[in-house]
Amino acid sequence: MSAPAERKGALSWVFDAVVAVSGLVIGMLAILESELSNLGDRPVLALVLGVPVIVLMARFPLVLPRAAGGIEVGFDSAVLVFLACFAGPGTALAVWALGQTASQLTGHKRIHVRFFNMGLGILAGAVALWTMASLDALKLTSPRELMAVGLGCAVYFMVDYVLSAISIAIEERSPILDSLLHGGGLVALGIFVSIDSLGYLGALVARGLPGWASILLAVPVLTILVATRAISRGTEHRRRLAALFDAAAAAQGLQSRAELLEVLRSHARTVVLNGADLHEAAPTDREIGARVRTDDGVLWLVAPARDRARASVEADQKALEALSTVGEQAFARLILVGEMDRLARHDSLTGLPNRTLFLDRVEHAVARSRRQGTSIAVLFLDLDGFKAVNDRFGHAAGDDLLNTVAQRLVSCVREADSVARLGGDEFAVLLEDVGRPEDVEELAGRILAALRSEIVIAGHDVVVGTSIGVAIAAPDDDASGLLRDADMAMYRAKALGKDRFFVYQPSLREENIRRLELIEALRRGIAEELVVHYQPVVDLENDRIDGVEALVRWQRGDTLVLPDAFIHAAEESGLIVELGERVLAQVVADAQILVEAAGHPLNIGVNMSAHQLREPSFADAVRRAVAALGDSRLVLEMTETVVVQDDEESAAMLRQLKALGAMLAIDDFGVGFSSIGYLQHLPVDIIKIDRTFTRDIDSDPRAAALVEAILLMGSALNLSVVAEGIERQTQVQRLRGSGCLIGQGFLFASAEPLSVAVGTLRDWAIGRAAPYAGSSVV
Repeated sequence: MSAPAERKGALSWVFDAVVAVSGLVIGMLAILESELSNLGDRPVLALVLGVPVIVLMARFPLVLPRAAGGIEVGFDSAVLVFLACFAGPGTALAVWALGQTASQLTGHKRIHVRFFNMGLGILAGAVALWTMASLDALKLTSPRELMAVGLGCAVYFMVDYVLSAISIAIEERSPILDSLLHGGGLVALGIFVSIDSLGYLGALVARGLPGWASILLAVPVLTILVATRAISRGTEHRRRLAALFDAAAAAQGLQSRAELLEVLRSHARTVVLNGADLHEAAPTDREIGARVRTDDGVLWLVAPARDRARASVEADQKALEALSTVGEQAFARLILVGEMDRLARHDSLTGLPNRTLFLDRVEHAVARSRRQGTSIAVLFLDLDGFKAVNDRFGHAAGDDLLNTVAQRLVSCVREADSVARLGGDEFAVLLEDVGRPEDVEELAGRILAALRSEIVIAGHDVVVGTSIGVAIAAPDDDASGLLRDADMAMYRAKALGKDRFFVYQPSLREENIRRLELIEALRRGIAEELVVHYQPVVDLENDRIDGVEALVRWQRGDTLVLPDAFIHAAEESGLIVELGERVLAQVVADAQILVEAAGHPLNIGVNMSAHQLREPSFADAVRRAVAALGDSRLVLEMTETVVVQDDEESAAMLRQLKALGAMLAIDDFGVGFSSIGYLQHLPVDIIKIDRTFTRDIDSDPRAAALVEAILLMGSALNLSVVAEGIERQTQVQRLRGSGCLIGQGFLFASAEPLSVAVGTLRDWAIGRAAPYAGSSVV
């Protein structure tokens, strides 16, 4: 995880060694030639007091900031000034050399740094003492002596500062001049000379006052040292805070893990300054470090555990811990953003891509196919029978079913293909690099076979099929258009009987446009252009009209449009609810006229859609209609597809409608999903035999047998049976002979406008209905 730290170059080692050796040689010569061997009072006092004070004051340096750790400027040189004026330059240099040696040997920096600092301190002290001695003897108090001391202090600072700056510049491989001109040098020089002047003041006190008076100098010296330490720490604290704020600000705008790791690495070096980096391994006993929890494990911010000019080990440790907190929060944000992005682009239930991500993938696939000259295809799937499972077993079972379907779909495709859940029970598949159209059809067949297998839901074996629309991309297709084409093909597959696939054809788009135009025209004309026609329902036994069926027509200009042309579009668009309400209201308005024409109460049939059963307001509309019809009965007719959905909500509504006084009839019985089961548990009153059974009843024994079977079943279930599609007298005779007592068809009358239907009813009422062969009606 981390780049290897740069090692000191050969030039850096040579320079530091020259400085260290030069200082040590000077110090050894000074000790050998000094007056310490005379063991006089002053040399002994200088040795006993000077070395400990030097060691103490060296612990309170002034730090001049640098990128690699800074330059330490110590105030222990004040002791050097005192010794020079108190015991003479020779003794001062010897004691100074011993003090520097003791100070560095008791420190905790790297060994080569300690030897460099040792040599540098002795060398700077020697040059400073030579400067002072060259200007004054340093024995008598005078302005000349003060000037010599001040200039010597300045020389000490300059030697220390310049050699340290050169050493750092060589080690960093940076321009020496930039290091020398770094800000803060002049201010440090002024502070340094001012504090070192305390050493001269101490020498003056020692010359003219009793020895104990020197103790008074401890107060300002200690105050200055403590203040220096506080300033250094305050500066470091501000620098760290600024670096941490910068790191936090930088981390908040990052969008990738790699960027965040680089920010942590670079800001760790800014916060700690000396050798910090990002590692996978925990810090050793010679390092400090802070753990950073990332999105896929743990990393460590690590730095060498050595005493640095910038700060203590403890402060650096806390700084790394603060930076690690910044990093962990940034990683948490990236994880949260990633999870939000995943949730925004994936289905939360199945984990599959959602519509947004799927369209994005299709768009990229289209672009690739154009560049590479390959072909892609999209399959749009809608489950058949999912709602029934959801309603019967609950939403949790429905979720289990969707997950199983998702798994089976994934198992059917190649790894390079994409399966998505678009919403509800709709799925989609993207196929890239399609070799032949037959390959797509083979996949559609595999999917159909996979989903036909039983699925265990809530302990029950459930079978759901799917209708699949297939669209193979044309050169000018885009993602949304391709998905739209597959959607249209899927609807055609459903219209053809479900549980199959249909390949998109350009004619579907034209049909879709016509369908949309039809829906829009119906939406505009639903209030004014819909009309209701009535067809009589005849009592075959007594040759009288038993009731009428209300059938909606659409008067588009001069054209009368039959329901087969627009009812499906109305159901698909949801307009069927408003259409049904208007038809029911019109029937209620016409009922009194029809009853008066017939001369007796009628059973008035009105077709009902599955959509109306899910409308809470429908029950109130039926209640009002039943009340308005009085002695006549409202018959709500529905197809078998409505009653076999095993929908508890619809079943409850049917029971409610029955309780309100409406009769329930199954229209076109026998052509859909006929089942004695639903006739047993639903409150059905009437079944109407579809015309496909009655058409050949007078010529085909098998057709007659089927009708008789339906009549027998109706009788067993206590249901009234109406025969539809009667067009010949021979059909009437055969139906009468089989026990069917009620019929409807063109033989009696077609569906007619109200004015014509009223005339028909009156004719039947007074016995002037159009005769049909063998009828007693004249």
